[in-house]
This record gives sequence, structure tokens and C-alpha cells, in this order.
Amino acid sequence: MKNILRYALTICAAGLLAGGCTSNFDEYNTNQNQMEMGDIHPLNLLEHILFTGADGMVYRTWLLNNELVQYTVQMYTENVHRYMIRDSYNSGTWNHLARWAANSDHMIEQAVKNEDANSEAIALTMRALFVSNWTDIYGDIPFSEAFQGRNNVLKPKFDTQKEIYTQLFADLERANSLYDSSRALRYPNKDLMYAGDIAKWRKFTNSLHMRLLMRLQNHDAEMGVSEKLREIVSNPALYPVMASNADNAALFYTNVDPFIGRFGTMTLQNFTSNSHRMAEHLVNMMNNTNDPRLGIYAVQQNNEWTGLVSGYPTTETNATNCAYLNKDVLGDYTSPYAFMRYDEVLFILSEAAFRGMVPGGSGAAQQYYEQAVLASIDYWDEINPSPTYEITQAQKNAFMQIVAFDNTLEQILNQKYIGLFWVGYEAWHEYRRTGYPNLKIGKGTANDGVLPTRFIYPVTTVDTNRENYLKAIADQGPDNMKTRLWWARKQ
Repeated sequence: MKNILRYALTICAAGLLAGGCTSNFDEYNTNQNQMEMGDIHPLNLLEHILFTGADGMVYRTWLLNNELVQYTVQMYTENVHRYMIRDSYNSGTWNHLARWAANSDHMIEQAVKNEDANSEAIALTMRALFVSNWTDIYGDIPFSEAFQGRNNVLKPKFDTQKEIYTQLFADLERANSLYDSSRALRYPNKDLMYAGDIAKWRKFTNSLHMRLLMRLQNHDAEMGVSEKLREIVSNPALYPVMASNADNAALFYTNVDPFIGRFGTMTLQNFTSNSHRMAEHLVNMMNNTNDPRLGIYAVQQNNEWTGLVSGYPTTETNATNCAYLNKDVLGDYTSPYAFMRYDEVLFILSEAAFRGMVPGGSGAAQQYYEQAVLASIDYWDEINPSPTYEITQAQKNAFMQIVAFDNTLEQILNQKYIGLFWVGYEAWHEYRRTGYPNLKIGKGTANDGVLPTRFIYPVTTVDTNRENYLKAIADQGPDNMKTRLWWARKQ
């Protein structure tokens, strides 16, 4: 890779010698209801949470999110792009998000026991990250009574999304107030993301707060979204947010066992050409504007940029010359994964200014928009390992002329969609919130041609917690992939 700051470059190598890195990250808590409650330092949990959380999120980015929002199309064994979601995907997504949230919850308890305010703040942030994705995928979920199996709460009630978000905002507010940069983390080598840099953790906390506030944009007046966004923007000393790509919440893998990227051992065929081809929508969207990131996201065939139609009928398969994912960038042993990046913060600010949620109007919206696009380009150019593909300043200048701000919300959100490539489920969340980008639904899709609005509750959850499940669907709506979530845009 190019000269990029890899916070965790030597962490596991040193940790292995000192017994710091576990040889099996999954040995820690694996049951969201029956957690190990031994005297474990919270930072040992953090190491596990970051590694397994990022590993699982990037896998589901590749497997699910990219198929739903027409970044990629899986050609053979899977039908996610046709809106056919296996129960194993419903249950796997549910179980993993619950597990990571439970481990974060355990870390909070251990941090309080150890009187470690910084660890508590970090754990509150990570729990908010996982719980927000959990509720944003399913809707109402257990939260206030979750993770209490050891207290014999085996059938936790489902909280509404409004209740969950109210608590998440309070948690992030508390986390921001707890950070103390004068007190170093006791074991900074356990922090695989920021290497103990408390200032960067605080920026991530407040940036995540902004993401979740904007998620509730359709409930602005009810939830005080604009008021809180204005408070954050107007007081950077109290609410610092990401200010450059150096603040990205990203893990840079080392290829030192076990800190290895998820797809490093996967063959090129399984990762790309015989599996996930690039979707026509994304390829055309980027190729039509000479977007310099396209050659980093994907690899073209026969010197042309062609994508595969998402949701195509099985009788019409034609993948001739279709581009595929760039494994050197996305699927190497050391390829990074980011929970959140600086360009997303700028896109949030651009949209907020455009909507009048924060001061500045169209002028501020344009400034944030341009900075966001350039920050995204710089991130991808920096992590691209190819010595023969460099994005020049002339290319950036020409591209910015093509995508010059046209004072529309659609343009801001379309570029945000491109920028959210490879960031968890964010593009799918944003599509349901805003309706952008304008996706063409394929003729071969199920679910009555409706892009899934949520995932169905897992069979095991329905069977083991049926009373609370029935109450949840009575409040929320039918347990199918067409029920609109509370925060989503009305169709």
C-alpha cells in the first residue's frame, strides 16, 4: 500500500509475542444472552469486538448490502439481488449484530467495574454502532432487556425504534462526555483501530451521532434532529467530529495471524469473476462521469466498462465483459475496512445545509459536497496498492467539473451513494431513508418487485420469544420485507 497510516500495523505482531493477541478472536462471548462474566479487562474485549465486528460487517457488505443496492450482482448460487433472502441470512445477520452488541455491553460493565471512563465511552460507541444496524435492518428489537440471560431474562421485550434511538442518542452523549485525552488507555495495543488515540475515538463517537441523527431526518421535529445537528456543528470544541481521512474509523489488517482480512484466503474466482460482477447501475453511474474511483472499485474486461443488470431473470444471463470487484484493493490479506469515514460526515453536513437543518444554505451545501467527493477520492487513491493506477490532480479537477454542484438533493445523495461503497449496510439504510439513488428494479425480482424494506425476524427468535414477537409485529406491521421501518421515507 501507499504511505498510509496503519494504526494497527505492528499491534498483533507485538501482541503475539507478549500474549496480547488472542489466537482465536471467537473464543470470547459468543452468546448474546449467556455472557462470560469473568474478570476480563475491557480492552481485551475491545480487541475482539473490533476484529470480529469489522470481519462480519465487511462480509455482509459483500454478501448482502452490495447486492441489494446494485453495487454488485451475484451470478450463480445466490439470489439476494432478486430479493430472495434465506432464513440463514436473516438469522446470521441478527445473531452477529446481537453478539457484537452483547460483547460491547459486557465491555461497558467491565469498564465501569474498572473505573475506566475512556473504555466505557468506546464501548458505548461500539454498542451504538451495532445496535443501530440491528434495528435498522429489522425494526423493533430487544434492547432495554437484551443481554440479560445471566439474570434469567430469556425472553426480552422488543423496543420500538423510537425508544432505541432515544437511548442511543443518550449513550453517545454520555460517551462524548466521558472521554479524557489526558488519561491514556492502559493497553493501547488492544485498540486495533486508533491505537489508543482518545481524540480520534471521540471524533468517531460524534460522527456516528451525526449519522444516526440524519437517519431520523424524516422525524426531525419529533426527535429534535436539526436542533442537535446545529448544536454539534456550532460547538466543535465540545463535539469534535472527523476532520480528515486520518480520523476514519478503519481497521488496516497486518496479515499477521490472526489479524488477516476476511477475503485474503478467498480465490479470485470466488471473490470476483465467477461470483460478484459489478452492477450495471453503479458502473454506468460512474463511467458516465469519468469517475476515477471506478478503476479502484472494479476491474474492467476487454477495455470496456460493462455491468450486469441487477434482478435479471434467470433466462437472460449475459455477463459478457462485465467488470468485477477489484480484489487487490478490497479482498487482499491487508485490505482495510471502515465502519465510518470522513467523506460520510461531509455528505451529512452537505445534506443538512441543503435542507436548512444547519446554517449555510446552498453555499455551505456546495462546499461540503465538494470536500466530500474529494475526500472519498483521496481515501480510495491512498489505499489502492497498484503502482500503475494513480489518480492525478488533473483527473480530479476534470471530474469535479463534470459533477459540479447543481444545487439538488439528488446529486448530493447520488454521490454519497458512490462514496458509501464498501461501508456496511449504509447505502441500503440511506436508500430506504431518502429514495436515492433512483434504482431500476429488475424483472426477475421477488417480493412483488419491492426492494426489501427490512429483513424478516429469524425463525429461532419467533419460536423462542413468540409473545414478544407477536407484540412487535402488531405494533410495527407484518413480518415481511415490505413493512416500512419507523424512520424510513414514506413511499
